[in-house]
Amino acid sequence: MINKIIEYSLRNKFLVIAFFLLIIGWGFSALNKTPIDAIPDIGENQQIVFVDWPGRSPKDIEDQVIYPLTINLLGIPGMKVIRSSSMFSFGMINIIFEEWVEFYWSRTRILERLNFAQKDLPEGVFPQLGPDATALGQIFWYTVENGYYCPDHPKLRYQEPGRCPEDGKELVRSEYNLGELRSLQDWYVRYQLNSAKGISEVASVGGFVKQYQIDVDPNKLLAFNVNLHSMFNAVRNSNIDVGAKVIEEGGAEYIVRGLGFIKSIEDIEDIVIGSHDGVPVYVKNVAEVILGPDFRRGALDKEGVEVTGGVVLMRYGENPLKVIEGVKEKIKEITPGLPPGVQIVPFYDRTQLINRATDNLKQTLLEEIIVAGVIILLFLGHFRSSLIVSIALPMGVLISFLVMYYLKIPSNIMSLGGIAIAIGVMVDAGIVMTENISRHLASSREKRLTTVIMASKEVGSAIFFAILIVVVAFIPVFSLRGQAGKLFTPLAFTKTFAMLGSAVLAITLIPVLCSLFLKGKMRPPEKNLLNRIMMRLYEPVLRFSLKHKIIVLLIALIILGVSYFPFSVIKSEFMPPLNEGDLLFMPVLLPGASLTTVMDVMKKQDMILKSFPEVEMVVGKLGRAESPTDPAPVSMIETIVRLKPKKMWRKGMTRQKLINEFNDALRIPGVSNIWTQPIRNRIDMLATGIQTPIGVKVFGEDLEKIEELAIRVENIVREIPGARNPYAERIGNKPYIEIEIDRKEAARYGVKVGDIQHLIMTAIGGMNVTTTVEGRERYPVRIRYMRELRDSFEAMERIFVPTPSGAQIPLSQLAVIKKVPGPAKIAGENTMPYVRVFVDVNTDEVGIVDFVNQAQKAVREKLDLPQGYYISWSGQYEYEMQARKRLMTVVPICIFVIFLLLYIKFKTVSAALILIFSLPFAFVGGVWLQFLLGFKFSTAVWVGYIALFGVAVEDGVVMVDFLIKYCRKSTDIVESVVKAALLRVRPIIMTTATTILALLPILMSTGTGSEIMKPIAAPTVGGMVTATVLNLILVPVVFSWVLQGRLRKEKDMENEEE
Repeated sequence: MINKIIEYSLRNKFLVIAFFLLIIGWGFSALNKTPIDAIPDIGENQQIVFVDWPGRSPKDIEDQVIYPLTINLLGIPGMKVIRSSSMFSFGMINIIFEEWVEFYWSRTRILERLNFAQKDLPEGVFPQLGPDATALGQIFWYTVENGYYCPDHPKLRYQEPGRCPEDGKELVRSEYNLGELRSLQDWYVRYQLNSAKGISEVASVGGFVKQYQIDVDPNKLLAFNVNLHSMFNAVRNSNIDVGAKVIEEGGAEYIVRGLGFIKSIEDIEDIVIGSHDGVPVYVKNVAEVILGPDFRRGALDKEGVEVTGGVVLMRYGENPLKVIEGVKEKIKEITPGLPPGVQIVPFYDRTQLINRATDNLKQTLLEEIIVAGVIILLFLGHFRSSLIVSIALPMGVLISFLVMYYLKIPSNIMSLGGIAIAIGVMVDAGIVMTENISRHLASSREKRLTTVIMASKEVGSAIFFAILIVVVAFIPVFSLRGQAGKLFTPLAFTKTFAMLGSAVLAITLIPVLCSLFLKGKMRPPEKNLLNRIMMRLYEPVLRFSLKHKIIVLLIALIILGVSYFPFSVIKSEFMPPLNEGDLLFMPVLLPGASLTTVMDVMKKQDMILKSFPEVEMVVGKLGRAESPTDPAPVSMIETIVRLKPKKMWRKGMTRQKLINEFNDALRIPGVSNIWTQPIRNRIDMLATGIQTPIGVKVFGEDLEKIEELAIRVENIVREIPGARNPYAERIGNKPYIEIEIDRKEAARYGVKVGDIQHLIMTAIGGMNVTTTVEGRERYPVRIRYMRELRDSFEAMERIFVPTPSGAQIPLSQLAVIKKVPGPAKIAGENTMPYVRVFVDVNTDEVGIVDFVNQAQKAVREKLDLPQGYYISWSGQYEYEMQARKRLMTVVPICIFVIFLLLYIKFKTVSAALILIFSLPFAFVGGVWLQFLLGFKFSTAVWVGYIALFGVAVEDGVVMVDFLIKYCRKSTDIVESVVKAALLRVRPIIMTTATTILALLPILMSTGTGSEIMKPIAAPTVGGMVTATVLNLILVPVVFSWVLQGRLRKEKDMENEEE
């Protein structure tokens, strides 16, 4: 079939060229349309259910809301696990699905279950499905802050003080408070940005939500004989507009409206709540009405100054770069509508990471193409020949983009990386084809077309099988699941299709171009100076090796044995961390810390961070943004540290040194420091809830017991070499005030338990009774006791409870009020509560898998778990083990399939076995280079070895194919092997040189994405050196040894028959 394709192409040159011109145009179109992102979306396939129940404790939310919802959501088809989290005032459920479950289909199934589960929930609790965004959805963060403006040109805005460029006057600073800025964010900025294409949600964070606050004096209520319930109803019923249809007058129709919405503090103060001695009692008679901040569980700080802002979430499946461009355009559009001086200032913009990552790889791709072209020119010594081979590179890249577009694979560091590591290998097929055609044209006297057809057919089959083997070798990468699969599948796709594209080009377009452009007399390879040097060096080495086969094989075995040393000492990790540019600092305080305390800590740390010369901007967030995708408690701080370009850093400063200096400056008692990166953190938080490489989950029914066990695990793990800052969650240290109602005492006074609870909820916690309608804006109206009358233990005891007889009874007579510790958070998995232990590991000292093995053994020996309690290990360790198990299963199957392909090609078991069993020697160079460069074993490195496996076999196939052909024609095995090997030395050295030198730009790169690409490239670069020795020396030696042994055996059998 391959031969027929070659002949058809050469006899229909115009059709072939026209077809590939069409592919070029089509490929450029796909290139411009392909979505661009920094990394693949490696988050779990998950949906979030969010429940808001203001003022309720984690225990209430867990028992009354999260548990009933979870049991109703269990059993959805394709569901893998359900994780839940119950915190103060809200709860979240993360439903994680198998990868094959379609994103929007899973949302539909969840909505069906939520409708059914509503009957099991308390009145007024309505669960909502989170936005249709993934863990990578948070693409843009910004602040809405005061700035400077020209007094006579207020539309001109500036971040720094100075003079107006229009008239030279001093710039004026805007002085809007946090409540006014938050209102701008909530009612103007947020909705305008949400209208941009591809946006799922814009969530607000920081500042103060404006609230009408009615602070009641219970003593005045008692004096006027008015109860809180009457006040509640009066306020609610005084904030309403009504319609009365229409009336007709003078032939016109008038719409009738009754206006009654609250518009000001005075409107609330003048609400009548009852009468006393025939005189109306107004709200202002018993309460103080003010505009104040609503209760909040999140705040935003910029370098020590509190600000307000928002986060933009991209909809699932959208193009991040275009979505961010749309957001920026919308910001430009709405900025003139902001008050003078107020600005929208970004502090996290994914565009910067995307551009750094893709620009770095684009530059690397260009360098690789140039290097490959130069190498081809040097070896072929013929400009047109090298130009023909070089055409395969851009054509193969365009074919890859064509496939990426139609398979919906975004352009990111992994998909572009697949092309980058394929560059050197993509030209191999073209090199072999062009080299063989040019050699035949230099020596043959047949017609040009006949010669080209014959030369192309001679290597066409070998090229096809070699490329097929490279593709099959990458099957283990396609088989990866979870984060590893999502990360490397785009790379596998693009590399595979680039290789297939180059193979198609090699047997169609390249022979056509050779027949058209390789005119005139071709110089034989022997006349090329570089080729003559290679052959003169290679032939004596080969003859010596063929003469001393045992010595050569012993040397090879010794080298293989010595290579076990670097293999045994290299540590392991799941994945080299991607340098996102920005850092995320996540200090965690004890659960009992108040918002004010955490705010003080955050401001202090932000100012310390900003004092470093390498830091450009610091913005910290405590608690959560108002989005279901943000599960952070008040005690958790997330500070984005934007760093200046590397050239502006102090001399000798590295990223890790800088983090160490940050840590030294930020040590605060009771605060646990965690350093991560924005994307990495969001993925980990929503996937496993573990922000460190290793997490231990202790499961059980009793929260106090599992916390105790988790602390013991922390102490055990701390003793393991390599452990760094192990920390068990302290979930039970949140101080509670519990009011336990005495039902008998309440019944004696005729007071219902529900009435007491309603009073507690309103008087102490405050209750929003209605919402004002002020144009487009909406603000809550809250009733609560005055602070001094409900903000202490003693004040609570003195709260008066009205009875049916009109008497007022102190709360202390109807209930026991006590201080107790309680859970700050309750986490669960498939309804079972758990407590987490976070463990960071010094991977320079010990590999993650080795560390976990030691830790698991220590925990088993030192911790006796009660019945019904168990431990699971997760985090990056979990992903690494999944990848290892998958590769250990699939790689042997893949090797067997390659063996079958080799057998089909050569029709002999011995030839196939020679290549398979010679492959460990190709890995020797990869292991040594990995060891010298200090790369740990990771999934990225194993992908590099899989790529090396295919390339090493590819060159070996062409060598063995020629050895078999030439040995069939002669009885002198050694001379036939030498002749065949000399014919293959040039293409093998060329393919090796192009592969190695084309990958050098990756190994030398330092930009974003190089952290992952360099460990992939290193095994191929090092391995190709020993693979070349393998194919040029070891394969001929073993082949001749096997063939000579077979001939001796045949002669012995003939002699026995005689």
